[in-house]
Amino acid sequence: MKSSHGTVRQLADALQQQAVSAGATATSVRGADWRLATVTATGAGTVTADGIVCRRLESYVLPAIGDLIVISQSSSGNWIACGRLSGVADQAWTQPTLATGFTHDGNSNGNVLYRQIVIGGTRVMQWRGGLGITYASNAIQNGGDSLASALPTALRPASLRSLPAACSASASSSLSLKIDARTDGQLRVVGTTTSTTDAYATPIIRPPWVSLNGLQYSLD
Repeated sequence: MKSSHGTVRQLADALQQQAVSAGATATSVRGADWRLATVTATGAGTVTADGIVCRRLESYVLPAIGDLIVISQSSSGNWIACGRLSGVADQAWTQPTLATGFTHDGNSNGNVLYRQIVIGGTRVMQWRGGLGITYASNAIQNGGDSLASALPTALRPASLRSLPAACSASASSSLSLKIDARTDGQLRVVGTTTSTTDAYATPIIRPPWVSLNGLQYSLD
């Protein structure tokens, strides 16, 4: 009897283990699940990761082979690619040293700060704060280059980035200037004049401040 009971128990244990193993691989049993996977191919709205074809979420843009992503499977067996895991650390806001002729907190807009973040897999540079401007002989100083030293190479754009920035209406017939984020690591203010008379051909554009709030551009 003991031998018979032992055989029955072993059979029951084997059947239970088989059911557990089958349930672990059956989506109808285990329900939805997610995992990490590496992209090996890309398609129109899809990626293949670890041999699994997954539909991309709309937020997962510009997929690339080698991306480490989160993929998720529904209880019915459908797979989606939720998005790329960041491979670049976001940078805390940093206050640069400004060149002669430029000061922080222009028009009480706060100190000039910058940081690098990642948006949709693209490295992006963001600026904020108010840049105060003083002139020498009616001309902007340092040719408009506002930083005492160039930004690190990793924070320089791949090509010139030109953007508009709001400026003071005082001593200026224009309410905006051009900001050039240059490949040499400088942030240059462009568009001021040395004119002392406000004429159509030579307007006075010497605002005491320019706002960098909202200034943003891709680095790649």
